[in-house]
Formats: sequence, structure tokens, C-alpha cells
Amino acid sequence: MNTDHDTRRDSAAPPFPNLLAPIDVGGRTLRNRTALVATVTNYARANRITDRWIDFLVERARGGTGMVITEVIAVDPDAKAQGSTVTGYDDDNVEGFRRAARETEAAGACLVGQLWHPGRQQLWLPGVSPKGVSDQPDAYSWTVPHVMTEAELSHVADAYVAVAERLRNCGFGGVELHGAHGYLITQILSPWSNTRTDRYGGSTERRASFVRQVAEGIRRRCGAGFVLGLKMPGDEGVAGGIDPEEASRITAHLAETGLFDYFAYSQGNFSLSLEQHVPDLYFRAGHFIDIHKQIRPHAKGVPVMAIGRINTPELAERIVAEGYADLVGMCRALLADAAFVAKAAAGRPEEIRPSVYDNQAWGEIHVGKPLEEPQNPRLGLKGEAGWRPEPAPRSRHVVVVGAGPAGLEAAWVAAARGHRVTLLSAGDAIGGHYRHEAGLPDRRELGLLLDHYRRLLERHGVEVRLSARATRDAVLALAPDHVVLATGAVQRRPPGVGDTEAAVSGQRAMALLAGGTGPAGRDGTVAVYDHDHGPSTYALVDELAKTARRLVLLTPRTSLARAVNHCSAIGVHRRLYAAGVEIVHAAEIEGYVDGTLTWRNPYTGAPGRIDGVDLLVYSTPRQAQDALAAPLRDAGIGVSLVGDAMSPRNLITAIHEGHAVGNTL
Repeated sequence: MNTDHDTRRDSAAPPFPNLLAPIDVGGRTLRNRTALVATVTNYARANRITDRWIDFLVERARGGTGMVITEVIAVDPDAKAQGSTVTGYDDDNVEGFRRAARETEAAGACLVGQLWHPGRQQLWLPGVSPKGVSDQPDAYSWTVPHVMTEAELSHVADAYVAVAERLRNCGFGGVELHGAHGYLITQILSPWSNTRTDRYGGSTERRASFVRQVAEGIRRRCGAGFVLGLKMPGDEGVAGGIDPEEASRITAHLAETGLFDYFAYSQGNFSLSLEQHVPDLYFRAGHFIDIHKQIRPHAKGVPVMAIGRINTPELAERIVAEGYADLVGMCRALLADAAFVAKAAAGRPEEIRPSVYDNQAWGEIHVGKPLEEPQNPRLGLKGEAGWRPEPAPRSRHVVVVGAGPAGLEAAWVAAARGHRVTLLSAGDAIGGHYRHEAGLPDRRELGLLLDHYRRLLERHGVEVRLSARATRDAVLALAPDHVVLATGAVQRRPPGVGDTEAAVSGQRAMALLAGGTGPAGRDGTVAVYDHDHGPSTYALVDELAKTARRLVLLTPRTSLARAVNHCSAIGVHRRLYAAGVEIVHAAEIEGYVDGTLTWRNPYTGAPGRIDGVDLLVYSTPRQAQDALAAPLRDAGIGVSLVGDAMSPRNLITAIHEGHAVGNTL
């Protein structure tokens, strides 16, 4: 991709003319080339559609998106998976489907339902056996499925068709067959997972026969003008699987049938390539679009959708203008800001709330929680796309102490409600400890969030005081009506580790590295004590590994990255092993004296030691910095604690707590 392409626009020219141009898809004219790709929300309850499930879709339509694709809809009882999976075959969901279609289409978007069967990925319900196309174990769980007969596969094909017809009758604009990420259709399409010798296995054409059978049935029952798409891998990322050449062959074969109205391409499957499914900030923006451009000519004029880490309207515009794809599918960008498209169309792309691709949202749904996005506390709520803080009953002077994400969110929201807000930052710039993480070379994209907060603070008139030491008397001198304490937390020194320059907290080491100096001893033998398991710890290890002669990572647990989402944790392990980091599990530090680090195994008590350690960095459970709360309350001032000052947690809780407090003042 030509990254030097000039995307500056004449002030009289319409913004993003290619991205925002209409396009015909299956006889349906979409208002622009943008699409919300299917995004698991876990908003359903007991397999029933909820208001939030619908509102999530409707708000992206109200925000200007051209096509809105639902999350997975199970086509038969063997695909039900869990209580948050909407069942397409169930009469109890008909009214929810009708309302979703009515409101989404009324907001100007084409609503497409994603039809899904997990195949051998049915790992959730103990009473339902995984059903696959071959007896190979699932790459994620090593579960061996029941191998479906031809008759069973034909039954499943009929189930896809029946749910498609139901959605059409409910007012949906179309359906998408989920053939990506290692689910049933991928398992059939891929020579890596399909070892059958009957009519569903063997050549490209035979492996594509199941998809063709489903598509033919949908066309017979739903007719023309009902959009039919296929989402499939552009590259599975495994040897012997679907690579760009095989994806091109499958695309060409299916395009010739005239059955499909678009093809969408995602990457990875449930092997270690799953990290490509939701590429995080260690991947380039638009990382996979060259694959999509390679496949596109084989679609023979059928529109092609690019998917994967597309983060700005400028990039989306180039994808369409330079022929990488006809449609641009986005998920995390639209999670961060439902009005992404509307702001771009209005010529205000700088107002788009950025996604920083840390994958915390994916981590929430992977463990069964409802979808949450750190940067967007309004996610999935009615009115999200056009939300503005409500004016406060009366204006007060609010002092926010601490300029990390929690304090920044509380400050701008309170100011937007009409309060006079003074923000005190102990550092010489906003951001708190988050700023230091964003200062690491591999984590600089995190800084986009701080840039966004700077604009919000300026727009709403927040007075920012940098390098401000917030004592009781200094805060009281400002005569606040209310104080928000967002003073964060600090990592605690492990037992047996003295106060020495050779032993520093991860927060301190990160600040030094971000500042360009780095802690002394980082070019010798470095030991990192990982009692945190969060992404910032491994970002720090990545940076230390660049200069250390030897780097040893110790953790009290028997595994790593417990606080990192599964997809990004794959990248954590890949980088650690590639850098030659020595990993010691089940190691609880007992002491660090004169360069000797000692530990014991917490399970057996067996001792261990490393001599000649030049630098010990400890990343440990944090202590809340809440000492100002009591003296301020004793002085009669109302105090709210937010973020780590309330309880040390993660970015989601910090921002969401700041948001909630800002809205209650």
C-alpha cells in the first residue's frame, strides 16, 4: 500500500468522496461503503434478544454506517453455544428481529444477519457434542468432534436457509454466512481441516459445495434483492490451510455461480493465528489489505469487503480509492465511536473518538462478559451516537486531582455539563502512568487517546495545571465545591527487596524508558518479577529485551499473561520467545541483595536463585493513592474517588468510573 499517498482534501471538495459514495450490493443501494462487521456483544440473555442488543446495531446506523451486520445468529440448536447467543430458529426472537430491522433500516443502514454454526468449536454446553467435518481435534481446545454425515450436513444447510427466510420475513436487508475464524463453514472450505472424501471434501469446488448448497437454498426461498454475503478467510495463517491463493480460487468459483452479492475477508482461525482475527496495536493499520487487493480481481465484479485494523476515515478512503476493496468493514473503530461515519461525512474526523487497538473489548466477550469498550462508556445504550452530557442543575467548581484516564474523563464530562473544572496533574503533561506506557516505541498508538482528551479539555474550557503538587492546603486554596480524586496507584515493593537503585518498579522503569534514559543496568542481566500479568508489563519486558544481555521473567503463577486477552496473549508469548527471554514459573521472590535474587516455589518451597542481577524490575499489585480523601472530607469537602485511587484495576474501569462520576456531579 502506498503510505505516501496525499489524502489532503480541498476545502470545497466533499470529504472522503470514495468512501462515502453509494454502492449497489445485490440490488440494494447502500448510502456509503462502510460496514459494521459482526461483533459479539454478549448482550442477549437466555438466547433472547434484548434492548441493548438492538440498540447497539441501531446506534451504528444512526451514526452513518452504510451496512450493519449483526453478531452471530445460531442456525440450529447445536449452534446455540451459550446464553448470550441469539437463536435464529426460535419463535421467541421474531419480535426482536422485527424491531431490530425496523429501527436499523429506518436509520438508513442495510441490516444483515450473520448466520453461524460453530462446528467443532461448540465448546460451551456440556449436553451438546461438537460436530465437525473431520475427526481432527479443534486447534484451540483439542476437542475431537463427532464427524457429521452427508445427511447431517444437508440438514444443517437447510437450517441456514430457514433462518435466512425468517430474517427476510422480519425485514432484514440480507444475511451473511459466517465462513471465517475456524467455524463450521471454514472447517468445510479449508483443506487444513477438511479431510473428507465424499461430495463435501477434496477439490476446491467440492469443499465449496456446502456453501453453494446453502446459497442456492437462500436464493430459492428469499429471492432477488435480498443481500447474500460470505465472510471467509483471506488467509487462515496455517500451513495447508486457506491462503490468499486458495481464497482466490474459492472466490472465483463462488463468484461464477452468481449467488453472492459480496465477499468479506478476515484472517486467522482458532490456532495461534487467531491473533490475526483481531490484530492489535502490534500490527500495522490496515495490516491485511494487500491480501484483499490480491483476491479482489477473482471476485469478478462482486463487491469485496476489507476487514482488519482499519482505524481512520483517511485509511478507509484510500482502501476504496486505490482499489483494495469496494467496502470497508470495521469493528473496533465503530465500538469506540458509533458516529465515526457521520463525523467523517461532516468533515470533522478529528472529533472521532479513537480506538487504540488494545483489544480489551475482545477480552471482555471472550470470557463471557457483556461487550465494553474502554474509550466508550455509552456503548450499546440508546442515544449513544449523538450523546452529549446533560447540563447540571447548577454550576459548581470541581477540582479533579490526577490527569490519568479516569481524571481526564471525569474532568471533560463535568465541564461539558457546565461546571467550572480545574484539573491538577502532578506530571508536566496529562496522562499519568498511562502516558509513560504510551511513550514506549511499540505502544505509541495509546497516545491517540490522550490527544483526544486534550481536545476535549480545550473545547470544554477545563483549566489544566501541570506539575501541580496536590496537598490538602493546595486543594482547599482553590475553594472547590467538590473534589474528584483520580490520583492512581503505585506498585508495591516485594518482600525482601530493599530500597536500592538496582530495584525499581515497573512504573518507574517505564517512565525512564519513555523519557529516553532507562534504568541503570538495563544492558546487563535484568530480572522482571511479573506479579501483574497485564499488557503494560509485557510491553515493558519487550522494551527491556532490546538492550538486556540476559533477561529473566519470573512469575508466582504457572502461566503468563492471565490479564491479557487471549488473542493479544498469543502475541505476548510470540515476542517473549522470539527475544530469548528466560521464563521461570512458580517463583515467589524472597530477596534481592548485592545482585543475588532468591525465590521459592510457592507449591513445594524449593529454592532458586540468580547471581549477578544488575537490575530487578518488579511489576506488582498496586496500592491506591487515596491519602487526600480523608483530610478533604474532614474539611467539609465532598470527595469522589475514581479509577485506581478507588481500587486499582484496568483502563475500562478507570474511564467508565470517571465518566459515571462526571455525570453525577
